[in-house]
Amino acid sequence: MASPSNEIEALILDLFGVIVAFDDGLLYDRIAQRCENPKTVVEHMQNLVSEPSLICGRTSLHQVHTNLVEDLGLSASFEEFEAMWLVSYSEPMPGVRDLLRQLNGKCRLVLLSNVDPYYWSTIESSIPELQDFHAKVLSFNEGVAKPDALAFRRAVVASGVAMERCYFVDDKPENVEAAATIGLAGHTFGACRTLKVALRSGGLHVT
Repeated sequence: MASPSNEIEALILDLFGVIVAFDDGLLYDRIAQRCENPKTVVEHMQNLVSEPSLICGRTSLHQVHTNLVEDLGLSASFEEFEAMWLVSYSEPMPGVRDLLRQLNGKCRLVLLSNVDPYYWSTIESSIPELQDFHAKVLSFNEGVAKPDALAFRRAVVASGVAMERCYFVDDKPENVEAAATIGLAGHTFGACRTLKVALRSGGLHVT
């Protein structure tokens, strides 16, 4: 964690692991049950939801379905597969929704997320506080994903605030470290309590 060197005017937040807890294994299990060998196919789907071409908008869900049919013997129709994909495998992180409500109006909130365009609709409907964000920088819209430096730069630009007054929060240390290389200070998220401590040091009054 790097303590803010200036007062925080914009908070750039990751989605998965910060705003929502998630278990994408739930999705993989749903899919596996419709494959030829359910007990052995899950390992072949690791990181399916974060596959770069999918989250950057270059691969469609139709293509993902086709690949699973051909490679793993998926028997579900596309409509059935799409329904499985959209069922939530995430839920709000403890304490974060209340924190977002506290921060609304105190600083600019920017979402910076590696997410596919299909599951995004599920997330958006489940976290109404996202509607209060100043900007949402989403990998499928931008065509670039963390930890690419361009993703962080676009989030800073979207905030409308100088980089030295932005603060980035992500659950992956490698992303926080990548942001630091371009001068964006950040915090590796572990719990809401420790995040609040960091925010207070940046001049944000949160309880």
